[in-house]
Amino acid sequence: MKKNTMSGLSRRKFISTLGATTAGLLIAPSLDSTKLFGRELNGLSSYVTQVAVTQATSYDRTLIKQKVKHLFDSIGGIGNIFSAGKKVGIKVNLTGGNTDTDHMCTNPEVLRAVTELIIAQGVNKSDIYVVEALWADWPSDYKTVFNSLGVNTVDLNKPAPYTSFITRSVGNKYINFDSFTQNQILSDIDVYVSIPKLKQHYEAGFTGSLKNQIGSTPKQLYTLSGNTSYRSALHQKDNDQPAVHTYLPESICDLNLARPVHLAIIDGVMNAHGSEGDWNPVWIPTADNILFAGKDPVATDSIAAHFMGLDPEATQLKLPEPPNEDRGYCDNHLYLLNQRGMGTNLLSEIEVVGDGAHLVSVPSRHVSAYPESYQLCQNFPNPFNPSTSIKFHVPQSGHVTIRIYNMMGQMIDTIVDTTAPAGTNELHWIPRNLASGVYLYSMRAGNYYESKKMIFQK
Repeated sequence: MKKNTMSGLSRRKFISTLGATTAGLLIAPSLDSTKLFGRELNGLSSYVTQVAVTQATSYDRTLIKQKVKHLFDSIGGIGNIFSAGKKVGIKVNLTGGNTDTDHMCTNPEVLRAVTELIIAQGVNKSDIYVVEALWADWPSDYKTVFNSLGVNTVDLNKPAPYTSFITRSVGNKYINFDSFTQNQILSDIDVYVSIPKLKQHYEAGFTGSLKNQIGSTPKQLYTLSGNTSYRSALHQKDNDQPAVHTYLPESICDLNLARPVHLAIIDGVMNAHGSEGDWNPVWIPTADNILFAGKDPVATDSIAAHFMGLDPEATQLKLPEPPNEDRGYCDNHLYLLNQRGMGTNLLSEIEVVGDGAHLVSVPSRHVSAYPESYQLCQNFPNPFNPSTSIKFHVPQSGHVTIRIYNMMGQMIDTIVDTTAPAGTNELHWIPRNLASGVYLYSMRAGNYYESKKMIFQK
């Protein structure tokens, strides 16, 4: 996999630098979502990240460990994530407290294989914490794994082993929640792993490593009055606002901003289509005989969602349909997280690797020539609310500044002020605490200067 650099500043370092300069900037879906700018270097195609895929026909212990190791080897190993002295959290998926580890919950043998391979990187077993918000107790086959490996367990519904819960900030890109009350272990760990079961979801469209984060909150603290059988407060704002198809994906987005995942492994050896649990009318137990892994959880979930017949690049995901009923769509949390720079949901930016890569057909990267001149394009949409995209062309690597002004000429935001690589680039901007009206945005690069008007309508 080829790496792109620009004028001594890597694209990864560039996005870190940029993040410190503006709170209103988000990554557009046409961009390299983990590195704000850059498409190709010297006309050569370059992927943003890798997702590994492999087949497994059973949960045989030897087979699963061999397959998980193959996944890790295919994405360049996991030694850059795990090492001696690291404290690791592993979030499994025990849907609704169910003990069906075949079709509904993370299989213990996948957990065992992942954990053993992490220990092989030098991580002390006493520094590994398997976490989940339990409805009752750990299933007996899980306890067998814990006893065998000697790792710790934490029930995220309780503050133990600490005396109280803590509050984790979501940051300034939140949608519904600016913070979450959670077990302190989620702050104390250095590396966070998510191992969900591959499933469709009745209200969020898809269950993957990101949707798995719903179970990172204490259930009793996130229910609405009269609706306490599940985390209803994450599904809707109040009992009078049943906008679950918008609110739940946004809550998933917030949870992953608060506690990002570093490694995703998706268990689809035996799994389900139609919904996340057998309480729904379209629950279809199946065996897709597949496993996924990646260091970009948005990309990993996107490849898995694509495998399930969903469009991870769309702004909305298709919901499962009961017989004779069209339930429509929900907002796409993969798209929302891409917009916030948490990873890429663009299939053409993801290199599918591993001996099961042939099972997932994705489009090829588009290679385009560098533009011949600088150009600042008209924002779209315009007028806009709540956000807009700004595209610009750079013929060669160099310093670029893009600023926003009001009609009095007062600067209100700097969204780019650093070296940008050659190519076509796109920004996604969300105004913060601005009144409706006409604003100017300008681009300066060397001797080039151009400004255009945009209209913000609340």
